[in-house]
Amino acid sequence: MTTTPARVIAVVGPTATGKTALAVLLARATGSAELVNADSRQVLRGLHVGTNRPGPEDLEGVACHLLGIADPGAPFSVADWLAAARACLASLDLRGVRPIVVGGTGLYVRALLDGLELDGAPPDPVRRAGLNARAVSPEGLATLAGELQRRDPEGAAGIDLRNPRRVVRAIEIVETRGSLAGRAPRGATRPSVRIGLDVAPDLHREWFTDRARAMLTGGLLEETAAALACGVSPEALDASGIGYREALAVLDARLSEAGAVAEIVRRTARYAKAQRTWFRADPGVVWLRRERGDDLDELVTRAVALTEGA
Repeated sequence: MTTTPARVIAVVGPTATGKTALAVLLARATGSAELVNADSRQVLRGLHVGTNRPGPEDLEGVACHLLGIADPGAPFSVADWLAAARACLASLDLRGVRPIVVGGTGLYVRALLDGLELDGAPPDPVRRAGLNARAVSPEGLATLAGELQRRDPEGAAGIDLRNPRRVVRAIEIVETRGSLAGRAPRGATRPSVRIGLDVAPDLHREWFTDRARAMLTGGLLEETAAALACGVSPEALDASGIGYREALAVLDARLSEAGAVAEIVRRTARYAKAQRTWFRADPGVVWLRRERGDDLDELVTRAVALTEGA
């Protein structure tokens, strides 16, 4: 047993690159290690298909914490995740287990590893009401998202611009302190090795196109219908991950399945670009690049080398 914190390994990067698979291989190769989820969609309960949450067959016996810890539509902030992640890391430290943080939510990773202050700005009720009123319509939300991107491009890259609540809160913070970037209190950082996983562009698009098709045929429509039947609102589902908006449109006969796949691919490409922008701005990330689908065994050898002595 040890109380000395181990250096955190973080596996980050755009969606649909195989981050979890690499993290699992890395955990098995490095001995005593467990995963800590840093994906803001995979924290949601009851939503597996549309959030691409890893199942037992993906994890291969490696524990993964912070999956399914919040209800869809319920308030769950970066600060909430950070508190849960810090408690998780403290528990792993006590057991002498190396944490491998894995996910594509840049603000989660930065908050945990760089010690960001997330108290933000106290909301002004009148201002918030006005922002919420604008965010109700897709057009108004798009305008607010564009405003956020203009004022803080780096911060906006780590925000889900489809989520009205998060966009509104981000704008409040930017208006008060100029950017979403928190301040790193002395001694609050956590030593880490940060590994970025990316994919050749043509192969990446092929993968997330295949994933979109698999989602539609693999239970996304049924999962969406079941969530609605359990009282989850369409708005909460829409904010729960790319794919639910399209599934709702298919269920309402407003969109064909082929049209849903095309829209999921379009939005995933845009989201992956934003994630790539966020993580590429972090000079501490060492990048590994996939050129084909069977190269993870080679990449994990390089990843292990990066963690040696850490």
